[in-house]
Amino acid sequence: MKARYKFLCDHSIGLALSAIEVYNKPTFREREQVFTILMVAAWESLFKAKLLFDNRNRMSLLWVKDGHRYKKNRAGERLTIGLPEAMNRCPVPTVVKENIERLIEVRNAAVHLTAESPALPSLVFALGAASLRNYARLVRTWFNVGLNDYEFFILPLGFAYPFKTLSLADVKHEPEEVARLLGLIAQAQDEKRADEDDYHLVCEIEMQLVSAKKVTEKTDIVAGVTGDPAQTVVVKTKVRPIDQYPLRFSDLWKQVVAAVPGAKQGAVFEVIRVHRMKDDPKYCCHNYRSKADELRGPDKLTPVLYNDDALRFIIKQIQPGK
Repeated sequence: MKARYKFLCDHSIGLALSAIEVYNKPTFREREQVFTILMVAAWESLFKAKLLFDNRNRMSLLWVKDGHRYKKNRAGERLTIGLPEAMNRCPVPTVVKENIERLIEVRNAAVHLTAESPALPSLVFALGAASLRNYARLVRTWFNVGLNDYEFFILPLGFAYPFKTLSLADVKHEPEEVARLLGLIAQAQDEKRADEDDYHLVCEIEMQLVSAKKVTEKTDIVAGVTGDPAQTVVVKTKVRPIDQYPLRFSDLWKQVVAAVPGAKQGAVFEVIRVHRMKDDPKYCCHNYRSKADELRGPDKLTPVLYNDDALRFIIKQIQPGK
């Protein structure tokens, strides 16, 4: 029988994937509002799974107390704590909490009235893209579940909407709730509270259009606008090494121990050495501090970053019976 925390974790991932699927349907009405409803539910199930995981699946931890008894609903079932309380009981970075609180406000407006506004698509994309990144990172950290096998992203806004910079005059014409959210996010960015240890309050889209003549490296997407190659539009996306290789060795080691209790650090070093993983971009990259360091090449002091493929490979090599 599946452990209760595992059931809730799987349920949470299912809700998150449903949110992505709804969002990625460009003709789905109210897709932004439905996305927030499902994503908020995914977060609640994830936090409850974490509480059960840390407390030996003790369900009473999730029940709402009424004196010495537990509250029940009209059907006689015990009531469980809500998302805010579950989140506050978990070790969650402040910026992640703020991202979820903003999503909850959009969800509440969608459920109780309507959150429809010209700025809503941009607002939900920025919050949603960051929320999914935070979610995937915490699922991996807490439960050693990598989401690389899923299409765990929402389509960039540019595929369905024209980009628009909102001025203060535009914001004044937004519904009160949406205008207030935009103001809170802008304030957090101004106060440098929008990022924390690679967790994010919002994610923005950066696009750069260049002439085909100026392209000197491989791009992700090339779209010809006319038959004239000189007028080809090239969309370039920048991917930071830390996004491709998010794990330091200390992070890698913690997840190895979580997956293989009793594992020895020496065994991990041996797998990395024997299979020359530090030289294989499939698993690792060197985190150079400057261009000069990169030109000189790696030495013993050059930090190394690892990805989820490296984690899975190492776990497979050192598991008992290998």
